[in-house]
Amino acid sequence: MTVWTQAEATELCRAIEAVCPAYGCHVALTGGLLYKDGLRKDADILFYRIRQVEEIDVSGLMAALVDDCKIEPGEDFGWCYKATWRGKPIDFFFPEREGDEYPGGSDADLTDEDVEWFEMAAGDLRHA
Repeated sequence: MTVWTQAEATELCRAIEAVCPAYGCHVALTGGLLYKDGLRKDADILFYRIRQVEEIDVSGLMAALVDDCKIEPGEDFGWCYKATWRGKPIDFFFPEREGDEYPGGSDADLTDEDVEWFEMAAGDLRHA
């Protein structure tokens, strides 16, 4: 299994940030690579909308990430877009997008606190 280091994730996020404002967003590293020590199985990367832009151009962004950052796109679940970089798995998160259920999971796995936090975070991003 191919694993991530925080340094690799930071390198990728810097490359993505050089591209993504043209598509209406900025990038943020989140998940275990940000706040836990050691190697991680995937990178969790969030895209947040620039508030002067009505909507992130996800199609254009993904095409640019393929060309400029050598991202290999995977399945698009709306709010979660699967991809790989150098053979390493990535979960790209778009909190404002509607989408299908995350593969291998269900809403039943979420606690009430999880749902409340996600709703609050999405609301904060919409009003930023």
